[in-house]
Amino acid sequence: MALNTAKATAVLRDVTKNFDHAVASATPFYPTLCTVVPSSGLDEKYSILGNMPGVSEWLGERKFEELRAGTYTLANKHWESSLLVQKTDISDDRVGFYGNLGAQLGIEAAYHPDELLFDIVNNAEANACFDGQFFYDTDHLWGDSGSQSNDLTSNVTTPTDPTLAEFKIAYHAALAAMVAFKRDNGKYYMRPTVENLGDLIIMVPTNFRQVATEMVNATTLLGSAGAANNIVLDRPRVVTSPHFDTAGSGTKFDLYYTGGQLKPYVFQAREPLSRQTKGLDDLETKAAKFMTEARYNVGYGAWWTAVRTTLT
Repeated sequence: MALNTAKATAVLRDVTKNFDHAVASATPFYPTLCTVVPSSGLDEKYSILGNMPGVSEWLGERKFEELRAGTYTLANKHWESSLLVQKTDISDDRVGFYGNLGAQLGIEAAYHPDELLFDIVNNAEANACFDGQFFYDTDHLWGDSGSQSNDLTSNVTTPTDPTLAEFKIAYHAALAAMVAFKRDNGKYYMRPTVENLGDLIIMVPTNFRQVATEMVNATTLLGSAGAANNIVLDRPRVVTSPHFDTAGSGTKFDLYYTGGQLKPYVFQAREPLSRQTKGLDDLETKAAKFMTEARYNVGYGAWWTAVRTTLT
């Protein structure tokens, strides 16, 4: 039996419509933690320029300073997703589920960068960033910054189940470290004062969700001396993800500052998501094809906007 081309076209149009709607309505997380950088080639080199000249009194000749640059290269990757629509399903009117499959394809495509993001987050203590150090490391050193750590530890009774007071201490230690980070010319990244610092995110594994949420929202904190006001500096937004799994430990959390010009990670956009259908008129094949592709990658950015704490 010949394929009803009009019916087949309508089926593929339905798949495409559901795909486009799913992509348009998706709210992926990666823009929250990633600086989105357009890319024009196979890869991009990121030179984080330091030693930006400060302002000084003009006495005599000008004092010119050179910029110190570290190079980090991120290669773009090519991604695809493909679906076969059986022509016999179209002829036999068994196509109702294909629209839902189109929507699911759209969801997978839209949230795929999030999966890449959590891959590099989970391995950030073993992968290098622009200064040649691991993204989370105990001895970042850049020019006159001095040795700085964004990879902290905090002692608690039970590392996988800290008390509210223990978690609060660890959070404030991470915040204090972040506020004190210096650039390669010895100046602080935060300037000139820190008051009601916004755009903070604390990312936790699922077993820390309750204690982190209570820390941020509780009005009082119970202790040996009774109830006391629960003062949490610069109350962060709590984000929980089952994908946040640093070697399956369940003992770590990350603090991020996303209010600066650079964010902790980079989303490198080379070619946007596109889709195509073909094969309806090809008698050589039993199926029509729905195909997507895109080119991008996710990598490490500004380490000084992130602090990881391991509870021990």
